[in-house]
Amino acid sequence: MSVDIQEEIDISHVTNNHSEHVKREKDDLVYGIEDNPPFLQQIILSLQLFMSVFTGNIWIPLLLSEILCMETEVVVISKIISATFLMQGVITLLQATFGVRLPIIQGSSFSYIPPSIALVTFYGGCTQGEGLSKNETAGDHIWKETLAEINGGLLVASAIEVIIGVTGLVTLIRRFVGPLSIAPVLILLGISLCQVSWKSCQVHWGVSLFTAALIVIFSQLLNNKKVPMISFSKEKGFHVVRTRLFLKFSMFLAIMCSWFLCFILTVSGALPDDPSARTYRTRTDIGNEAFNNTGWITFPYPGQIVWPRPTLAASFGMLAAVIASIVESMGHYNACAAICDVPTPPDHAINRGIAVEGLGGVLSCIWGTGTGTASYSAPIVIIGITKVASRRVVQGVGVFFIMMGFLQVLSSFFATIPSPVLGGTLIAKTGMIISIGISLLQKVNLSSSRNLFVLGLSLFFGIVMPEYLKQTPNAINTGSPTFNSSATILLETGIFVGFVTGVVFDNLIPGSLVDRGLGPRFETSGGTEAESNQGQEVKTIVKSCYNLPVGMNLIRRSRYAAFFPLSPTFRGFSKKSRQSSYDQVCEKEPMTLETVEQ
Repeated sequence: MSVDIQEEIDISHVTNNHSEHVKREKDDLVYGIEDNPPFLQQIILSLQLFMSVFTGNIWIPLLLSEILCMETEVVVISKIISATFLMQGVITLLQATFGVRLPIIQGSSFSYIPPSIALVTFYGGCTQGEGLSKNETAGDHIWKETLAEINGGLLVASAIEVIIGVTGLVTLIRRFVGPLSIAPVLILLGISLCQVSWKSCQVHWGVSLFTAALIVIFSQLLNNKKVPMISFSKEKGFHVVRTRLFLKFSMFLAIMCSWFLCFILTVSGALPDDPSARTYRTRTDIGNEAFNNTGWITFPYPGQIVWPRPTLAASFGMLAAVIASIVESMGHYNACAAICDVPTPPDHAINRGIAVEGLGGVLSCIWGTGTGTASYSAPIVIIGITKVASRRVVQGVGVFFIMMGFLQVLSSFFATIPSPVLGGTLIAKTGMIISIGISLLQKVNLSSSRNLFVLGLSLFFGIVMPEYLKQTPNAINTGSPTFNSSATILLETGIFVGFVTGVVFDNLIPGSLVDRGLGPRFETSGGTEAESNQGQEVKTIVKSCYNLPVGMNLIRRSRYAAFFPLSPTFRGFSKKSRQSSYDQVCEKEPMTLETVEQ
């Protein structure tokens, strides 16, 4: 190894996948988690990420409006969409800055839709309700009562999620979670995304495959081609730089090219204008009427639609969704850290991440969105494709979300992206998320029949159980509608079933820590002077990746901060008050990859 470490190692990132030493190749990540791209590039990179996830914040309110039978309440729906964007922007900024501090975007989660469906069904659909005054008709106002109850259940469940994060209960759960529990979650998540991708792609397979092909060409074949671009800096002003344009903006360029192709097909008359035609949703002029009639500015505020009304049934249903969301987020945190070439998040960072997600749910229900927040998998996949892992880029996405919350006309404009274009991006995303889940298994001894047994059962039950319950709606019938709906919602969530199966069998069946991917595998301390310097770089990484952006000197000096689960100096819950992983890695123990990950 060369003694000139600066030529070999980027001190902003450390990969936890190499088996001989800790280093990152120069051509691995374009921008690491601590890097700040030039301002113009940052805007485009943030826009690229934003365009990959913003549709979820539109689809979910529209889906919720159908469930509540309020499709004709156009003004109300637009307010819900605006409030949803505003809340996701605020929580994304909080998560990237003070939460888990990984480049993860927060957004509306489909896991909160099943409890809403169960609640509407429980009250007899759209024709019955409770709490209506004599002057109100069920047809006009049942959606208000149901939405208020949905938000009330979300308020209780999200408050519980905040408590789980603030008290460090996630830390206790995490002791029983290993790669054999997390990998099935990501694999099952990718499999579930296949169905969503299929529905979008089948609108026009030609456009979808064209989009996917462009992503492959830009990110894999033209990834090292440097293109002249205009840049700006205080020292040089405007100047020309050569950058790997196709790698950085592969997703953005693919969407723009495919969007333009759909525009050409629309104006040339190649696409049908009959709404019943299969390829109709490929047209770019479908949302023109709504776009032209949309106001420019809106100001979301608490209680603008309804105030939350907590009930026991809604709280249990939403709590089931929160549990599934926590499981999914824990998998996302680990996957994001791995693909960003940084150590696995320590306990205090995960505690903060879950607490911030719960806070997002609390704020969302107060603003009346009807859905909580969860970490999105799409940005993690795009990081793997574009090799841009900058935290600053994700913070820019949060700013875009907030702007969309106030500039309602922008939401209508981006909503005109054709469905098959989004389906083409999902082809690449789905494949990458499954691959990330499989890559986590490289820490596990796959020659062990015990590990293969645990992995196989997790995937089997995660796939079969939800399908069985979908085909047998009344399979769970205990006489308690609340328990029936909550249990059904949990067991219809494949990632939850796979996670629980993996945790149970991975901890029940005897096996060594090394075989399970939890034991020490290699050292990075000692050896040559270069290797010793690498250990120092790892210490710097651990300090900078998950530390809070402000107040660290005060936190280090406070002996009481070590007992607070959100503090970077958190010591844990054992009687001996063990040092936190932060202290172990940075101060006392020899620098090994295992201590970094723990």
